[in-house]
Amino acid sequence: MRPRLGFGGVWVLVVLAWLAGPAMAQLPPALQAAQARLAVQPQAVELVWNGLSAGSLPIIEPVDDDSGRARVTFIYRSAPDAHGVRLDSVIAAPLARQPVTDYRRDFTLPMQRLPGTPIWWIQLEVQTDTEAVYSFLEGRGDRWIRQSDPHNPRRLRGASAESVLRLARAPDMAPIRPVLSWSDAMEAEILSSDALGRDVSLHIQSAPDAGDCAPVLVLYDAFLWGERAPARDTLHNLARDGQIPPTHLVLIDQLDPASAERAYADQVDFLARELRPWLEASGLAGADCPVILGGASRRGLVASLAALEHPDLFTGVMSLSGSYYWSPDGDEPEWLARRIPAIDAPGPRFFLAAGRLEYVETSTNGGHVMLDTNHRFAAALEAQGYAVTRHLYAGGHDVAGWRPALAAGLVDLLGED
Repeated sequence: MRPRLGFGGVWVLVVLAWLAGPAMAQLPPALQAAQARLAVQPQAVELVWNGLSAGSLPIIEPVDDDSGRARVTFIYRSAPDAHGVRLDSVIAAPLARQPVTDYRRDFTLPMQRLPGTPIWWIQLEVQTDTEAVYSFLEGRGDRWIRQSDPHNPRRLRGASAESVLRLARAPDMAPIRPVLSWSDAMEAEILSSDALGRDVSLHIQSAPDAGDCAPVLVLYDAFLWGERAPARDTLHNLARDGQIPPTHLVLIDQLDPASAERAYADQVDFLARELRPWLEASGLAGADCPVILGGASRRGLVASLAALEHPDLFTGVMSLSGSYYWSPDGDEPEWLARRIPAIDAPGPRFFLAAGRLEYVETSTNGGHVMLDTNHRFAAALEAQGYAVTRHLYAGGHDVAGWRPALAAGLVDLLGED
């Protein structure tokens, strides 16, 4: 498959995989040694597995050239009755069968079995600035069971969290390191919303040492940014290092799926007419204090829509892989790019992040892939006078890429420069 020219004019990474049958595949050295031992000791599966898993998995080795790539071997031990194992990760994008209409069939990668064992493997070449989550799909009967990698200590937080592949030149971990000094959970509030017709759960982290009119970051998806990749740690770390001022955090529980039927007008009403006054009433943000809206995927789209319709209320937008391909039923794709009002006075500033691997055509985006639509939306904003930062990260549509992008966006939107 021909790689696309990506967001900001950077070529996407090239991933190579050995997907032929065992007789044709080139086994990695560790697996060659395992196969050689099993040839003379077929009963030594347990000893072989202990040797393979003695160190951290996956196995990461440099490629002997100047391409900036590493050879990554994923190894997994399944249940004895498993009929197949597939690798699920955004690094599979270059091998996807496009358009992706069946995610497991078209996007995830089949792993090979070491003959006569429950040990499965696949080897890929990946650029060394990559960070991505991954998991294994284990086929048992008519079910596919998702499993994290028990031999990789890197993983997201929370129960059953996905494993993280992190290579040598991945973004600096300092902004997203866990903060061990939190003494309690985030404050919880319930806001009764007429716009959404439900009670909205808010999770709030007030910034210690915040000055008057401190910024507020409002993010959709309390599970993602409260448990899996806690945004309060990032805010704390950046403020401690002097890269941003102390900033309050407000997490909204979820984005209502039914809002799409209303072109997200109910979400905009909630943000502008209910949440923004609540921030003032609670003392978190005065009328003239900076409030940044943000989120990933559809949540980035909604944040952008609200800021464009209410530039007097929201000073910035943090969009991570924003779904700018979206349009209401019956309308042409990329609806929001055609609805951007011109602005004379300084309006909200936009930080648009997209992953280098977000070029896969799916039945949802209809060929209007994330990289291209983010690029076109940024250009449409600039044409109407808005300040935009375009950020390309070395990953795909997952939280491993969004975590450092969030940190970069906060520095861009709130830093001294």
